[in-house]
Amino acid sequence: MKNNIFLLLFFLIPNLAACQNAWPVRGFVRVGAQFHDFQNYGKVPYLHGGLDVRAPAGTVVYSPVSGKVTISSYRIDASRTPLRFAYVRSPFTPSGDLSSKYIEVSIVTKDGTNWCFRHLDPSSIPYHLLSKAESGTDVVAGDSIGNIVPWTEAVLPVTEKYDHIHLEVIASDGSYLNPLPFLAPVPDTQPPTIHGIWAVPNEETVAFGGSNGKSEVFGDIDFVMAVTDSLPGGYLYSPYRIRASVRRLDAPAGIIIPFSDVFKFDRLPIRGDRTQLATVIYKERLKTPMGVIESNGNGGPRFFLMNLTNGNPALGYKPEYALRTSDLANGRYALDVEASDIGGNTASATLEFSVMNRR
Repeated sequence: MKNNIFLLLFFLIPNLAACQNAWPVRGFVRVGAQFHDFQNYGKVPYLHGGLDVRAPAGTVVYSPVSGKVTISSYRIDASRTPLRFAYVRSPFTPSGDLSSKYIEVSIVTKDGTNWCFRHLDPSSIPYHLLSKAESGTDVVAGDSIGNIVPWTEAVLPVTEKYDHIHLEVIASDGSYLNPLPFLAPVPDTQPPTIHGIWAVPNEETVAFGGSNGKSEVFGDIDFVMAVTDSLPGGYLYSPYRIRASVRRLDAPAGIIIPFSDVFKFDRLPIRGDRTQLATVIYKERLKTPMGVIESNGNGGPRFFLMNLTNGNPALGYKPEYALRTSDLANGRYALDVEASDIGGNTASATLEFSVMNRR
């Protein structure tokens, strides 16, 4: 039996950061991809898992935290069939491949939280860091850990080189944590942009026809929203938080399902392989009355289709979750949605629809 996702209880995940740390680069901070973004490099769908901190190649990177350090070379093992995305690590040697972009410095704090920094220039790894890794001596917050490696690819919509450090924060239980709450706030006055919302039969890719307010739906359905967010600099990513509610428009009018969280990305709802849920939280492709729309977390132009009925922070996320319109009387309804960034800037939109189940 399908689950009526909106009729389940919700809760708010508390802010996970006990304190705010300095950013790993000095000066003006530019943020690229967020840790909850859908990505599909090589047509492999996965959740980004980290925060891209953008700065020119050669910029010195500093550890925001103290802890035990490990230095590794790594490669990505990714495939669509079978679906997988994993890191394969090997010990870093200073005499190894000095042209690699895939060097990781991992710092584990006393509480077991792992701060991973990727895309360091191998030739810039300082001697003191190599010595501390070998001896097991703690890195101290503020220690330099290397420089950002040059990145050759450009990104869209802003066509420029994408030099950056990829930062992941992983809890001792293996959960991916959002790095932003652990770092000093970044000024942000731009709310997300909601480009459209559609009703879709559950687990299908063709939206119900009709314009807003005239779409007739039946059976188990999903709501899919096209949405982007940005910080100064023009790079696009998905929102930090989405809330939704359903209300009836005709008699007896009123709130059917009150506003509650659909997503609140303090942590990813996965552990291990990040292909999990990438096509559950996000929809790769949707055919609408206006044409085909695709999620794109590749170099650009970046765009995101988010499924609002496949779960919530309390329940988790599964493709079979849906809104069961059979639980609703035939009539006219409205889906109200709010999309917010981590600074609280909020955009809202409404989709009107009619339930027309045969009785």
